[in-house]
Amino acid sequence: MSRRLLFPFLFLVSLLFYSCRRNTALPETMEAHYIKYNISYLESMAGNVPTRILPARMDSWYTDYFVVTKISGFFSQFSLIQIADLKNKRVSTLLNFFGNKVYYKGKKGELPAGIIAPSEMHIQNTGEQSVIGGLNSEQVKIDTGSETFNMYYTRDFSVRRPNLSTPYGSINHPLSDFRIQLSYLKMHLTCAEYESRIIDSEIFIIPDEYRLVTRPVMEEFINSMFTKE
Repeated sequence: MSRRLLFPFLFLVSLLFYSCRRNTALPETMEAHYIKYNISYLESMAGNVPTRILPARMDSWYTDYFVVTKISGFFSQFSLIQIADLKNKRVSTLLNFFGNKVYYKGKKGELPAGIIAPSEMHIQNTGEQSVIGGLNSEQVKIDTGSETFNMYYTRDFSVRRPNLSTPYGSINHPLSDFRIQLSYLKMHLTCAEYESRIIDSEIFIIPDEYRLVTRPVMEEFINSMFTKE
């Protein structure tokens, strides 16, 4: 490639990379369905870490374009964010661990980095209903072959592909009570608060200070949070 063509080529590549991180087509604000989930841990230890010191809540924002979940703690020195692009079926995982800020942009249809899915799963509606955190909820029975447990979803609001960030993508309604495993960490999340909010669209944008890593590197970072070196 000649030098005369090299600069325009590099400019276009950098512009494309920037546009992948900054979606200028988004409005400045949008309506979101906000859920605060209380977290309880199914085991007393996650690897080498006592679960009693881990965060007790997860914040989630459901919109027509994205679903964002965030867990943070350790005096704002830790945060794990998942940004699910509902149109393109891709989830980006952002990790801030004591100032080390990295992100991984998942492939289409891929579970977020660090999320462990059961090797098999059968879902059965039970017909039971309950109100969980103000949401009218319907019960399903989950059978993984090695264990069974109940979960709940709600029809009180609708979002396409609301469970893209979880192993429960076949459930087409937002979850109000469910289980999930992140690396060594087994969690039970229950809706404690629900409301409709107007939010800034910046929440869906990957900040510039985060650096891109591969999935194996991201999962190594996540696993290292629960193990002693």
